[in-house]
Amino acid sequence: MTVLPRSVRAVLWSFIGLGGRRADAQARTENISILTLVSVALVLVLLLVGGLIAVARFAAAP
Repeated sequence: MTVLPRSVRAVLWSFIGLGGRRADAQARTENISILTLVSVALVLVLLLVGGLIAVARFAAAP
C-alpha cells in the first residue's frame, strides 16, 4: 500500500474510528512521516468544514 492511502486511513481512524482495530495503530503509522500525517489531516478537516458550510448554506437558502 502506498503512503497516501495509509496516511488517509490512519487519519480517518484517529478522527472517527474507521480503518481498523486499535491494536493495529502502530502498524498504520510506520514509515509515514509526521508532515504527511499533518498535511492529510489538514486537508480532511478543510473538506469536512467546507462540506458542513455547503450543507448549511443549502439548508438555509430561501
